[in-house]
Order: sequence, then C-alpha cells, then structure tokens
Amino acid sequence: MAGRDGTWEEFDGPEAPPEVDLHGLRPADALRRLSSALVAARLRRSPELLVVTGKGLGNLRQEPILRTKVEQWLAGPDGPRHGVVEVRREAHGGALRVRLRG
Repeated sequence: MAGRDGTWEEFDGPEAPPEVDLHGLRPADALRRLSSALVAARLRRSPELLVVTGKGLGNLRQEPILRTKVEQWLAGPDGPRHGVVEVRREAHGGALRVRLRG
C-alpha cells in the first residue's frame, strides 16, 4: 500500500494489490507518482495496481479532472510502456484497477 508520501508499505495479503493514492496532487505530480508506482509494481511482479484518484467532485466545476488525466495517460503511449494491459473504474469511479503485463 502506498503511504501519503508515495513510499511503498507491505500490502494486506496475497490478494490485495499495491495501491497508490493520488488525492490532492496536481496532475503533473500525480503522473510522476503513478509512473513510479507502476515501475515498483512491475518489479514486485504484481499483476495489478490500484490507483486512487477520488471521484473528482471536490473542485469548482465538480468534474473529475485528475481521474480524467490519469485515464488518458494510462490509455496513451505511456501506459503500455509501463506494462498496462487494462484499466477499469472501481469504487464508484474513485479508483482505477490497472492490470499489468506479466
């Protein structure tokens, strides 16, 4: 599990994927942290990474700005370069489960 500072902690069990929490980060900072988390997950041979973005309703327009940027980054050329195979929304849109190439 990722702490607030982005460092990795042991996750709760063999079934729980590592996670990275991007709440409160600017998009550029969030994407840098996401990139590092993907590299770490692949080094640990984790098949998945849980990416917590929040629903994105805490801004003036109440639109999911961070989640949208993260989804676009994962779907673009950077996602596959980092081993991303599939992305699906979870937690009512507040998180993304990212499946990684084995």
